[in-house]
Amino acid sequence: MITFDLAQELIPAKHRFSSARLKKIAHAFEKQLKTAPEGVVSLSAVTDEEIRRLNRMYRQKDKVTDVLSFASPQADMSGYLGDVVISFEQAVRQAEDGDLELELTDLLVHGILHVLGYDHEQAEDAEVMFPLQDAIVASSL
Repeated sequence: MITFDLAQELIPAKHRFSSARLKKIAHAFEKQLKTAPEGVVSLSAVTDEEIRRLNRMYRQKDKVTDVLSFASPQADMSGYLGDVVISFEQAVRQAEDGDLELELTDLLVHGILHVLGYDHEQAEDAEVMFPLQDAIVASSL
């Protein structure tokens, strides 16, 4: 099962990921994936400025993005799956109908899928990743 190491101080308390919500997300991954991932995902909520810096440093893209993911190269041996970094400010801007809980959940699930090796750069990959993301989010709310 996925467990989480959280740094979400930038997120107002009423919008933070609760233990119950994180358990639902972890169970949703187990339900939707043939091989359930086991290990720790680190989640950090950061400012636009910080995510832009990370995006520039690691992806050579000098712009704000909503989520970045960094898979651990030694996940099998260490049990540490990787990092998911979310721009809280960008999540607020993207939240449809002001549903910040849904937006943050969607970004976390998206990031975890990247950590697990899913991608959406190619159309055929997107056809796998996005429906899976939607199913995991739907079953975790």
